[in-house]
Amino acid sequence: MKTDMREKRWAEKYPHLGTDPLPTEPYVSEAYFALERERVFRRSWLHVGRIEDIPDAGDYLVRDISVCNVSVLVIRGSDGVVRGFHNVCSHRSNTLVAAGRGNYRRTLHCRFHNWAYSDSGELLHVPDEENFHGLDKRDLGLTPVETSIWEGFIFVHLDPDPAEALRDYLGGVAERLDGCPFGKMKLLQAYKVEERANWKVGLDAQNELYHFPMLHGRALGNLFAMNKKRQCRYLDVALYERHSMWSSEYNPDRKTTPLTTKLFAFDGFVRSFEIPQMTGGTDFFTLFPNFAILLYRLGTSASYMTYQFWPLAVDRTVWETRIYFREPLTLRERLRQEYFKCISLDTLQEDAAVHESVQVGLASRARQNIVLQDSEIPIRHFHKVLEDRVGFYRGA
Repeated sequence: MKTDMREKRWAEKYPHLGTDPLPTEPYVSEAYFALERERVFRRSWLHVGRIEDIPDAGDYLVRDISVCNVSVLVIRGSDGVVRGFHNVCSHRSNTLVAAGRGNYRRTLHCRFHNWAYSDSGELLHVPDEENFHGLDKRDLGLTPVETSIWEGFIFVHLDPDPAEALRDYLGGVAERLDGCPFGKMKLLQAYKVEERANWKVGLDAQNELYHFPMLHGRALGNLFAMNKKRQCRYLDVALYERHSMWSSEYNPDRKTTPLTTKLFAFDGFVRSFEIPQMTGGTDFFTLFPNFAILLYRLGTSASYMTYQFWPLAVDRTVWETRIYFREPLTLRERLRQEYFKCISLDTLQEDAAVHESVQVGLASRARQNIVLQDSEIPIRHFHKVLEDRVGFYRGA
């Protein structure tokens, strides 16, 4: 293995982050949550879907960003352009489109008074238009939301004049993952659960390997590289201006079962599917504020999954997981994918239960801070980025 098993190596690499405990107040404070709404979610590029979700002209998806009291309508126009709009009629602000996905075949109608819009947002028809005073349809199209696409991922920005373009916002992550073959993989499974926990509790839990041998020992066993104490260690950690990446090798001596031995046996001369941008067996990218991309190897092929944590309230979150694979070339490869889907669900359920129990403990305010070990350096980085934007403690 290439993994360096030394202790406390990440604090040495990133000394500016320090080693002090972090406060618990950001997980339970309504005041902190209100600042996150205004200074983070309204001022960041937010992932809302993939272009495969809306492949054809007139296809749309609705993304409710509850933390900001905003509903965004993303449409692929008849000209092929993907655009975002506030999901609000320009007449009396009725919600224009119900939640979910669908196709409007060029024209969108508000069910309240039947105002009609094109799939590029123009107001086309107003019933009894002549009875309005000085109405000009050219001024009453749908209200646009800044929308941009990177590697097939659709992002929106709620500020009508974002401080920077999406590509600049993604920075080092975009440089590292440019050309990644996301579009050659298809959605196999999606999970969505509402948790009674702060959104950062869930994101923190996924953003480290420290818990794996303990919490996921049954589901995953000794999957990742471990030292002699049977504790996981990273192959690499990269911290960017806002985002982060950690990478881990798989354990070459991991235990197998009769089932996994057969599932992961050499698949003849079936060509592998590689993601050249990968560093280890698993690479976990956190895209600030609430999105994560997980690249991993499974048998002869690489794949990816995504996590997204959408705040509903200071103590409620919607956690969305999407799992992608290439089209299987053999029955064994298909079975491997189904096996991974099941193992992932077991692991996610273990995580979700702990997220909620952590929130109970945080809400008790029995402890005023949390302590982090060296392998939790991505969490420390995330909270520094967050507080730099929220500024809660600057005003204390």
